[in-house]
Amino acid sequence: MKGPGHRRRRPSHQDQTGPLVSTDLSLETERSSVRVTYQDLAQCEHSLSNLGVSKKNVDHGAAGAEIISKQNLRGAGVIGSARAAELYGLNILECNFQDASPNVTRYLVLARTANIPKEYEQYKTSIVFGLEEGPGTLHKALVAFWKRDLNLTKIESRPNRGKPMRTLGTEKQFNYIFYVDFEASVAEIPAQNALKELEEIASFLRVLGCYPSTRI
Repeated sequence: MKGPGHRRRRPSHQDQTGPLVSTDLSLETERSSVRVTYQDLAQCEHSLSNLGVSKKNVDHGAAGAEIISKQNLRGAGVIGSARAAELYGLNILECNFQDASPNVTRYLVLARTANIPKEYEQYKTSIVFGLEEGPGTLHKALVAFWKRDLNLTKIESRPNRGKPMRTLGTEKQFNYIFYVDFEASVAEIPAQNALKELEEIASFLRVLGCYPSTRI
């Protein structure tokens, strides 16, 4: 799969309860549990803690809404969308339940064919790579972009799931992979040269996608 585009959205979480609980009842006294995804929990943890309810994990908000509706659970809630509340006949007790309104979630748009860069558009490229252990290896990787005046807009490190640990003397440490976004198209010579230089020092390198940096 290729990554031909991305979009940023400001998430708006709704707090939904089962059909036996009306919207004018107290949030604190009527609910004993809330179903929530790991992602939603990270964005609504403080608000949920103030309710003093137990939290039950679900794969997605719609699944939690379906469980509450079909099992007719009294005193149960779910963090989800207004659409899920409409589909499963639930009452929305509170809108914008997230802890911080400025929070933004980034979504990638996937396709089976690669995006062909157009000359009149500004592009962004997403890559992932690994590095062998050694002094200054990450610095050397980033210098490949600095030398060509390529602006990095994101760099994130994650443990390598395929080879999560390495031994250093008597200690075990995490192996990391790096996700980087930079402003350029893979069709541009500076970007090609930067990737070629990075490939020489990286344990692996993969281009995840090249896409317009503007909104879809």
